[in-house]
Amino acid sequence: MIKTYPNLNVWLVTNKNNQSIFNFHERIKFIGIDFNSRQKNVFQISKTIKEVSNNLHFDGVYDLHDVIRSKILRFILYPKTKIHRVFLKERSLKNKIINNKIELKKLKHSSERYLDCIKKDFEKIKFSDIDKTLESNSVKDKIIGLAPFSAHPTKMWEVKNYVNIFKHFKDYQFILFAFGEKEITVAKKIISDFKNCTVISNDLNLYHQMELINTCKLFITMDSANMHLASLTSTKVISIWGPTHPHLGFGPLFNEKYIVQLTESQLPGRPFSIYGKIKKSKIKSASESMTKIKPEMVIEKMEFALKN
Repeated sequence: MIKTYPNLNVWLVTNKNNQSIFNFHERIKFIGIDFNSRQKNVFQISKTIKEVSNNLHFDGVYDLHDVIRSKILRFILYPKTKIHRVFLKERSLKNKIINNKIELKKLKHSSERYLDCIKKDFEKIKFSDIDKTLESNSVKDKIIGLAPFSAHPTKMWEVKNYVNIFKHFKDYQFILFAFGEKEITVAKKIISDFKNCTVISNDLNLYHQMELINTCKLFITMDSANMHLASLTSTKVISIWGPTHPHLGFGPLFNEKYIVQLTESQLPGRPFSIYGKIKKSKIKSASESMTKIKPEMVIEKMEFALKN
């Protein structure tokens, strides 16, 4: 949007922790919300927007979340604009798939859904024009990044599996991405017997994390925020999928050929969840969707990516 429309200013409201990845252009005005404080209250968010954008009239408001909080915010902002758009989430269709009421099929990527919403007023932008944020370094370091954690534990691969990977790629350095006391403790335990492994510095913002990932030859991740950040770099991303499925619109952009997951014949019924929250009746199958993925499967995909 910024490249295609030179007179456009975009006011972006989101988590304040995301600011570093939106600092690339002066026409992006960032409004950061502290979701660890009372400010996450929708009326406090509205107050913050009004304070920052005082005396401004927006041409349009685009809701790329479509939850209760953003719906209330749209209502509050209604007098400030003539255009109100909401991206099409298709919750009911996704729920029918995970409840096995209809067959699994590949749905639009969420990024494309965002653009569909915006294109109603900015028709020149195209999904095919989306490119990676960071360009490739001339020479990639012999480093493999690793993000073994996810907000939903059901999407995490057993940590013992990484030992096989460290041993197989002993000529590489590994950098583990871990945040928060619990994750860091687990990460340090995983790498305790390996001198070629370190844990990321906890004070790196999102953009600096992306810059670090961009120096790696490969990045291994679960279905997580780390996967999406890594996919915007020039590094090849190996993503491991269990109870969720990339066909539901959250696959790794530019990296679909490096996905590791079980086939329908290996484990019928996937996906068992859209985001990672599992019903009690599906917990056993969801667990199997990760435990049946063996280190050899991931190593084979890593070798393919390194040679490709």
